[in-house]
Amino acid sequence: MKKILLAVSALFLFGATFAQTNVVNRHNEPSVTTKRIALTGFEEGAVPSTVKPMMRNMSRSYVGVTSYDCQSNGSMPGRIGMHSDGTVSAIWTTNGSTTASRGTGYNYFDGSAWVNSSSSSPRIENVRTGWPTMTTVGNAEIVAAHDGSTALVIGVCPQKGTQNWTFTTLQGPSVSNGTSTSTCLLWPSITSSGNTIHLIACTESDEGFLYNGINTCLVYYRGTFNPSDNTIAWESPRVVGDVTPSEVNHFQGDGYAIAAKGDNVAIVAAPGMTKNPFLWKSTNNGQTFTKTVFFETAPAGDTAYRSDGCLAVAIGDDGTAHIAMGTYWCYIMSDTSSSYTWWPSVGYLLYWNETMAPITYNGSQTSADPETLAAAGYTVVERFNLDCDESLWGVSGWGIDAYPSYGVGVVSFPQLIAQNGKVYMTFCQMMEFPFVDASSEKYYRGVFATKSDNNGQSFGDYSWLSYNKDCYYVDSWELFPIDTNVGLSLNDFMDYINTEGESVYPSVAPQLVNGNIAMIWQQDYVAGSEIKESSSAMCQEESLLYYFSMNADSIGIYNNTHEVCQGLWIDHTGISNKHVSGMKVYPNPASESVNLTFSSEISENGIVSVMNLMGQTVYTQNVSVSEGYNMINIPVKQFNSGVYMVTLRTNAGLSTQKLIVK
Repeated sequence: MKKILLAVSALFLFGATFAQTNVVNRHNEPSVTTKRIALTGFEEGAVPSTVKPMMRNMSRSYVGVTSYDCQSNGSMPGRIGMHSDGTVSAIWTTNGSTTASRGTGYNYFDGSAWVNSSSSSPRIENVRTGWPTMTTVGNAEIVAAHDGSTALVIGVCPQKGTQNWTFTTLQGPSVSNGTSTSTCLLWPSITSSGNTIHLIACTESDEGFLYNGINTCLVYYRGTFNPSDNTIAWESPRVVGDVTPSEVNHFQGDGYAIAAKGDNVAIVAAPGMTKNPFLWKSTNNGQTFTKTVFFETAPAGDTAYRSDGCLAVAIGDDGTAHIAMGTYWCYIMSDTSSSYTWWPSVGYLLYWNETMAPITYNGSQTSADPETLAAAGYTVVERFNLDCDESLWGVSGWGIDAYPSYGVGVVSFPQLIAQNGKVYMTFCQMMEFPFVDASSEKYYRGVFATKSDNNGQSFGDYSWLSYNKDCYYVDSWELFPIDTNVGLSLNDFMDYINTEGESVYPSVAPQLVNGNIAMIWQQDYVAGSEIKESSSAMCQEESLLYYFSMNADSIGIYNNTHEVCQGLWIDHTGISNKHVSGMKVYPNPASESVNLTFSSEISENGIVSVMNLMGQTVYTQNVSVSEGYNMINIPVKQFNSGVYMVTLRTNAGLSTQKLIVK
């Protein structure tokens, strides 16, 4: 039997080498140092193999299951449709008991419940498909998925939720390698604006099949949806970016994203590690496009930050294109070589929009460093810790395989919404010890979000969306978990890591509905993608698909990551009794009325009171506090000018904010 041992050792930096190249050391240490903990192992079979149901969380719902845990090669396509009446459509790549059963899993929220509450997730098609993507036109649902060999399978359901699907195929341009031809389209992504459908996908990926001289060529289709007969008339394809073989010799599957709003259409693509990621934008509904390189990539032979091929794009109400892109620190031998070296623990998420200057390569490998970009005013999200001790905790003896890459960097899988002058950005981050899958010796990922109130000029605090409130959290990993003063046992630790699990592949609805952001992600207790790592057609453990919805303006308040350090969530024995956090009063100063906002861990009754500086109570209100985000309006028109204290009292205690009435 093995025991868990905790010991802090020297700082370290993981390096990984693929193919026949030498590891090139990074020129500086990460912005957050990394510490190791000796975790010598567990008894065989100590980690439960069964998938536990996810515990309570804010508007989190189980919607489906899959044995195919590879939802994307990079960028996440649209997987969720949030309708104006509050109903929701969700899709994913599902898999039954056989590899031939792979296809599009589907579920529908009718306003009160998800229609399919069973554990099965049968596909909507009658043929094997993969990589589905969804958009909506009015009440109609449109899904595109590839069959992997001949065409895209296009499904149209004229009335959301009815599952009354009709299917057609969209063949790609015929390409040949000299001996055979192919018309397949792969890894699609779809969006719509009005009755216009915008779709991108890749041509045949096998070596030698060239379209316009480019292998795995990314093409754009524009279609018109006819609601009278539920058909789509497709135009001829165009090469995304109007690129030539001298610029790009191949594209990466899922290394792109698309968005549309009004007459604006935006496509972003990262064609390869030595090629420049670019924006291809139309302001006339896809008739013509203009190309902008927003991130100039270092050439081969340099060790530098490069795109990880995982991007997101959204269009604001003013027509501005907003982009997020994951990166990793990587050495490329040459443009034609498949050999490269990368560091799986080093990378960041970059945000950029059209009001900003493009990021240029100035001949120095530091031109795209996070410190350089942040100093120049760009938003850069690096991997951050969750206990705020200025260290990232790792496990001694765990090598590069402890960092399951999914083919992307440690901070990646971005999604964006740009609406009402605000930008909402979600992403995945590799977490630190003890958020680990001890059975396979890998680190879990979690889903996070941040918000900009000034159209992307700056972003606020982070919310940990996938945080599970039934986990134990402590304020120093050095005390965790075998310590009689803490009172946690080995069994507690096993429950802890398996209750958290891994949340990955987030896909966000392209717009808010009634102020809410909606998303779907994959969650399981086996870190990494079994499909990608074993090259098998099915994984051993089923993955669950979860739907999550919240008030978009509570991002940065709900599950605020700084609150771990402040002790607002936890003590040494579990969740603390201070349920309310993030309390704010606005506008402040005020003259007519103010809004009191806060986040609560539970539903309970409370009392709001306002007191002047003489200690006199001038206002009280009984309130019903809901789990999650709350907003309470307080009239102040009858108050005298001056300073007041606004207090929320619940069974858990008091929270107070200062208010100025003018």
